Amino acid sequence: MKSFFAGPLPDNARNLMRRLGYGEQRKYDGQVSYNRLISNTPFPKFHAYVEDKDGGIQINLHFDQKGATYEGNHAHSCEYEGPLVEREMARIGAAINAFKNQANA
Repeated sequence: MKSFFAGPLPDNARNLMRRLGYGEQRKYDGQVSYNRLISNTPFPKFHAYVEDKDGGIQINLHFDQKGATYEGNHAHSCEYEGPLVEREMARIGAAINAFKNQANA
C-alpha cells in the first residue's frame, strides 16, 4: 500500500521512521528500507520503502508474514493490502500529522 505525506515535514524520512518505531535495514544492493517487528522474532513484521517526493515522502508499506521458504530465494509471504496494512498506514499518517503539529506549536 502506498501513501504520500505532503511536506513540509518536521524531520527527514529516516528520523521520522525511527520515531514511528521502524529500524533501518540496508540491503545487499544498497537499498534502504525500514522494518517494525511485531514480536521478538524476525517475522512477522511491517516492511516499508520510503521515497522523498515533491517535498514530502511516499511510503510503500507491506506486512511480511514469514521469511523465504527456500535458501537463496527472496520471495516470501506478504500482504500489500488489507485491514492490518491499512491500520498501520493510518497509524503512520496520524503520527506524522502529530509530529507536524508539534513542530508548528
